[in-house]
Amino acid sequence: MICYLDTSAAGKLLVNEPQSDALIRHLDQIGHKRGSVIASSTLLETELRRMASRVGFTQASVSDLLRKLSVVDIERDAFREAGLMLPGSSVRSLDALHIATAERIAADEFISYDERQASSAAEVGLRVTQPV
Repeated sequence: MICYLDTSAAGKLLVNEPQSDALIRHLDQIGHKRGSVIASSTLLETELRRMASRVGFTQASVSDLLRKLSVVDIERDAFREAGLMLPGSSVRSLDALHIATAERIAADEFISYDERQASSAAEVGLRVTQPV
């Protein structure tokens, strides 16, 4: 099983928010399944490091989290796919890159708490979850 985390989900692992505990429990269950992978794209590093500057958690905590994930390089073709993504009118560029990367790695689950992104991910056929 491949579980893809977008930034709205990964951020909840660094900042205690209402859904944080449920997300941690969910990821622990996935992590105990043989062959399971919890992944995100290299884009996550930039987004989390910028978030750390805004919100006030440490860069070390970002590094620790990234070491626990399978971080996938974004291939050049994914940028084209993200740019041409349908439905394309409401999904933001970085969100589209997360979705395109999840599609490319054949993610079984896409975790996002960003409603616009989650809706777009579901429309392209990804199974979206939001542990609460």
